Amino acid sequence: MDTLVLEAQTRDKDLNPSSLRREKRIPAVVYGPGSAPFSISMEYQSFRRIFKDAGESSLIDMSLDGNKSFKVLVQDVQFNPISDSIDHVDFLNVRMDHLLTTSIPLEVTGIAPAIKDFGGVLSLTHHEIQVRCLPGDLLKSLVVDVSGLKTFQDVIHVRDLKVSDKIHIMLDADEPVITVLPPRKEDEAATAAAATTAAAAATPAAGAPAAGAAAKAPAAAAKPAAKK
Repeated sequence: MDTLVLEAQTRDKDLNPSSLRREKRIPAVVYGPGSAPFSISMEYQSFRRIFKDAGESSLIDMSLDGNKSFKVLVQDVQFNPISDSIDHVDFLNVRMDHLLTTSIPLEVTGIAPAIKDFGGVLSLTHHEIQVRCLPGDLLKSLVVDVSGLKTFQDVIHVRDLKVSDKIHIMLDADEPVITVLPPRKEDEAATAAAATTAAAAATPAAGAPAAGAAAKAPAAAAKPAAKK
């Protein structure tokens, strides 16, 4: 991947963030080990394009005020609940010689025969994997080939993920990651059949007297005849 460079400017933390957003800029904060947090802003579209490529697991070269450059990772992006536009961003200032713990998203490739042949539904237990490594060893995504999932009993576990020995996965090796579930229509058909069976059991057969009528019949027979 080409180097991702993001231009940013120092900002007064007391400045109203709304005024920045009206100028199509995003307020943000940078923090990290060994340094106090500081506030910045960046051009909206520039960050949006870079974030699309980098996500939260690729290093970004941040150029601050045009004269200082350092490595950062996107830690959190806050979106406006109404417009869905980006409201605020948190960056982690990383040191290239210090291990860090972060998450790498999964990228599924291939076609699972259990889906193609039997109409199964792909199920991801984890959409991202927590890892610990040096910043320079980070991956944008962990590519997982699902073409080995031939039946609904096949499972891709953490131990099946292909990563460099420089990346330590922070999950148990036996943890399931991807499976294929049976098609939902079969589950729905089974539920419908069970409901039909239950309804049939609760409904008296044709010609059979209702429970209330059966209970009243003996009483009617025991009623004495009217005197003449």
